[in-house]
Amino acid sequence: METKANKIYLLLIYTIFPIIASIIYLIEEPIPYIGSDDLIHRIGSIFGIFAFIWMCFNIILMIKIRVIETNYSLDWLNKFHMWTAVIAITLGSLHYPLIRIGGAIDPTQLRTGNFGWASFVILMILAKIFMSNNLVKYKAIGKLRLSAYIMRFKYGINKILHNVMMVGLVLIFYHSIISFTSVSSLYMLGVYYFFFGITFIGWFYHKVIRRFRSTSDPYVYRKSSWDDVGLDGVSKKYRKWAMRSLKQNPSLYPCLQCGTCTFECPVSIVTKGNYNPRRNILTTLLGYKDLLLNGDDLVIWGCTDCHTCEEVCPQGIDLTNLFVSLKNQSIALGKGPDYIIEQAKTIFDNAKAIPSQPAIERRRQELGLPAVSEPDISEVQTLLTNLGFKDKIELRN
Repeated sequence: METKANKIYLLLIYTIFPIIASIIYLIEEPIPYIGSDDLIHRIGSIFGIFAFIWMCFNIILMIKIRVIETNYSLDWLNKFHMWTAVIAITLGSLHYPLIRIGGAIDPTQLRTGNFGWASFVILMILAKIFMSNNLVKYKAIGKLRLSAYIMRFKYGINKILHNVMMVGLVLIFYHSIISFTSVSSLYMLGVYYFFFGITFIGWFYHKVIRRFRSTSDPYVYRKSSWDDVGLDGVSKKYRKWAMRSLKQNPSLYPCLQCGTCTFECPVSIVTKGNYNPRRNILTTLLGYKDLLLNGDDLVIWGCTDCHTCEEVCPQGIDLTNLFVSLKNQSIALGKGPDYIIEQAKTIFDNAKAIPSQPAIERRRQELGLPAVSEPDISEVQTLLTNLGFKDKIELRN
């Protein structure tokens, strides 16, 4: 995973290359320095160079190069990708007005630049809606995700967004090579072709060639050998059930199936993947209700509510909320492990999970601790009965 040195190396790469390209531009810019307008023009051009190269690098980050996948955590890469994209779009936004102040622009160059910039802005908005959980607290986002799920965009949306990003880069590339400096400078033209070329080759490899080598997918390096998401023996999908689950917890939608939750889950480690949070999310989104609610107790009851999966999830998914919902549905069907029912009956009969015992009281006295006041059992039983707690226990029995 990432170290401080690795982060510094990546930041240096992101910084040095656009600086070198900017120096080449300043040397090759044919317009002599004649005043403030020319200075503004040069600053705007440098902003554009940084924006173009950083967008190229951001696409390269997405193609899952092994050395990147194995040296940086997905959580850190997601944040780095997001912030560098925001900075690149901001610089691109400043590039346009500064260039216009500094002089006239060819209409074709103007249109390609504007459309390329607009595609990146649209991409950023769509990514915030569908590929992150920063805005999941808003009900409108949940409705949009549910609509996308109904239209079966759950996994296709990622491809669409990534393809839009490449289309935007093509427009910006064309915008750059027809610029006055590129037309008059072979070196500057080479800079743009170099960065666009390596980006396009990487993108093409990720989209086409990598499909034929799925067994060496870099995502495997984030998973343990026992992290299997196979869904053998499943015959029926309950799409309405899956929609209800997504409506209840819209944060599930952008799950990347990266396996980080399963890799870090203490129960998954002990059970060698027999309890698998990643598989539970995938199974829910695909609508395989029976596999979860009619399967082995460990499938959903392996969760101990430790929230480790939520702490490490790079997408900020509320996994525990889903797992609690699955447990409640299991109990509503009269299922669930015997020890859960026994624990529930103990709470109902004693108003606490661990009843008072002479040995416990004796130890508290020896430690100088005050006596524990006994709860009002009838009050707690009335509350639990009104919540349907007693009925669920009786249903299980």
